[in-house]
Amino acid sequence: MNNRNITVWGGRLAVAGAGFHVSAAALKRKAVWSQILDEGVANTVTLDPPPDRVAVAEAFWFSPGSFGVPLGLIGQLVLHMTRRGYPVPVWLGWIIVAWACFLGVMVPKSGAWAILTVGALIIAGESGHDRKALPANI
Repeated sequence: MNNRNITVWGGRLAVAGAGFHVSAAALKRKAVWSQILDEGVANTVTLDPPPDRVAVAEAFWFSPGSFGVPLGLIGQLVLHMTRRGYPVPVWLGWIIVAWACFLGVMVPKSGAWAILTVGALIIAGESGHDRKALPANI
């Protein structure tokens, strides 16, 4: 397996993990999402919900409002770049690793290990590339 493939697997894991997280969270709170759709989506979530609206806020923050969406977008960007032969910045992998470590400390029983793996795969796949061989505009 070459380094590019390692990076690709990091992107794939990010996309798959994000898709699973957002979908599973939405399905787990299916009844609440039905309530949200019945009431209307606009202006349904507040940052300081009253006790009777906590379930609605949780449904939002565990699904479309979660970090799953941006992680999936980062994964798509990694796949886009690798398919076109562009390097993925190693610093992106390090930031993802730092984020995962912070999440793991805050919530030990979480998917932080999967996020950590995404960052580690990007670092492993992109470390040691000869950047001088790339055009200056990349």
